[in-house]
Amino acid sequence: MIPLLETALAFAMIMLTASLFVSAVVQVIVNVGRYRSCVLIHMLRSLMHGFRAFHKDPDVVDPATGLPARGALARNEACEMRFVHEVLSDPVLHARSAKLAYGSAPERLAGLVEYIDVEDLISIATGASAPAEGDGRELLLPSRWVSCGQGGSSAPKRYATLEQFSTYVRRWFPTLEGTASQTFKLRVRRLTLLVSMMVVILFNFDGFQVLARLHQSGAARAQVAAHADAVTTTAARLGERPAGAPDELPDPTLEELGIEMQKTATLLDEANLGVGWQESWIVQRFRAYRHDVLAPPPTSLELLQDTLFWLAGLAFSCGLLSLGAPFWVTTFARLIQMRNEVQHRKRQEIASGVKVATTALPLHARERAVAKLS
Repeated sequence: MIPLLETALAFAMIMLTASLFVSAVVQVIVNVGRYRSCVLIHMLRSLMHGFRAFHKDPDVVDPATGLPARGALARNEACEMRFVHEVLSDPVLHARSAKLAYGSAPERLAGLVEYIDVEDLISIATGASAPAEGDGRELLLPSRWVSCGQGGSSAPKRYATLEQFSTYVRRWFPTLEGTASQTFKLRVRRLTLLVSMMVVILFNFDGFQVLARLHQSGAARAQVAAHADAVTTTAARLGERPAGAPDELPDPTLEELGIEMQKTATLLDEANLGVGWQESWIVQRFRAYRHDVLAPPPTSLELLQDTLFWLAGLAFSCGLLSLGAPFWVTTFARLIQMRNEVQHRKRQEIASGVKVATTALPLHARERAVAKLS
């Protein structure tokens, strides 16, 4: 059982190493592409559009039918995005070290914010609101937030009071925030699958071949196990923890991600498990088929079978990598715990049964006589 468990442990560590490389690439793309900011911008626009639809704004809801007006989303994009940009470009949401001046390219400033709290949003809306004409006690949201200005009324709208907006935000913000969180996770999962496919093809990561080499070679398993501490350290630096663990580490910088990507790629290369194209077995089979090497050439049917098996190995690797680094961190930790328990139990069995195992069992006299005659 120990060799089989060691094979599973080494394979899990190889998959963890590869998934850490995928995770680093995904985090770089998410940071550069401002995925969180894009989701936040869409969430705030949905919040304002829902607020206007809730109060049956004629620019959003058809008064005759009570249904969404035709082309309402496109027609009201200008004012709703103006609300988003002015909220997210507020100096309160930006670090002082950035020295960002309010009003300088709100579209660019909005892309720098990845999170906003309910009370922060209401506080910013309070600062932007102004007293209604004829009633100084009632505060209205800026008309530029609720009036599109093109094809719609530019006059202040009486329903868009700060009190109504605050009530709506406190009621619906958690729902929209949860939806935005699920949207972000779905985008990251899709990106992880895409990056996994690219990494598998780029490195020719045949999971079946890796598993076979680990099972056949104890030296390969030992070489992989020697990098366990380095892989665990890399996982901690990238912020990858077991599934369900609380977030305690800050997000790594792009420079740190680049360093960890290089480390994980080096570990995969040093493992010598057939990862890569130069010494790939499928490349050797094609070369033998073309008589470029001295190995006996395979038949067309054998080459087709090898190709299908190789493609299945790539798909196998892609599916495992798409599970994500947290899954492999958890799996690796559980396999280590299982190995330690098996080794401890085996030591106990050896310590308790050593005398019984080394002492010959007595035979009855008749059995000894029969044994001598035979």
